[in-house]
Amino acid sequence: MTSSTRRGLSRLSVMLSAPFLAVSAAQAQTAPQGTIDRIKARGTFLAGVRYDFPPVGSLDTSGRPTGFGPDLAKAFADKLGVRVEYVQVTSRNRFALLQNNGIDADIGPTTPTVQREDVVDFTTPYVWDSCVLIVKRGTSGNVADYGPPRRIATTQGSLLVDYVKSEVPTAQFVFFQEYPDAITALLSGRADAVATNTFSAQSYVALRPQLLEVGTPFYNDPWAIGLRENDSKWRNFLDITMQEMWHRGEYQTMFARHFGAPPAFKMWSEYRLQPGIGA
Repeated sequence: MTSSTRRGLSRLSVMLSAPFLAVSAAQAQTAPQGTIDRIKARGTFLAGVRYDFPPVGSLDTSGRPTGFGPDLAKAFADKLGVRVEYVQVTSRNRFALLQNNGIDADIGPTTPTVQREDVVDFTTPYVWDSCVLIVKRGTSGNVADYGPPRRIATTQGSLLVDYVKSEVPTAQFVFFQEYPDAITALLSGRADAVATNTFSAQSYVALRPQLLEVGTPFYNDPWAIGLRENDSKWRNFLDITMQEMWHRGEYQTMFARHFGAPPAFKMWSEYRLQPGIGA
């Protein structure tokens, strides 16, 4: 092969490879950012929190978000070195807000079901609670007693419907956007009970102890932080940050401040934290 032929083939190779190199460079420039990169570029963590679910999330007398969810979100933002912006989520809109980039994480009482894993991803469970009915004082607190014609109030999109129906398949429901409206329906006689989680039920009953009481727990319910699918870097950050907080005792202190007692569960597993935490 002559030198001129070799030079010609070399030029041809460069010409043929140039489009592929250009495509690769373009793909690298347009590759979607992960959530952590977007948060740092924005300088703000968009934290989805509840306004209707004390002590996980509610509004204080000044109208500011308060509760375990907002405090945990602030801890994540502090570790990232960014500000936190609270965005109200409900049982109905939380997954849509995640998918549409309206929030970076849903930090509320969300159960990580197999069906929901088709739509969003989840951290490992960060809270274990139980499910109960809020009822009028002096009436039955047993969910089995709330078949038709009694009606149970809860929020739209809540998995509590499935939990109640596992006990009472014929149960009838009335739905609301937020829990304060469900409580109002119970007090006014438009509903006979409110299905919710124990921690939140205790907070609502404490406001009207002469009128309401907490029923008997009937289901153990794990909660996990929701996030967009296929972002393991972000999920790992949230999981590891919570375990590091647990290792230092900060998580337990924060939990007790809002829930009134230390957690009765263990982070990551009942045996220990994930190997490597605190190393």
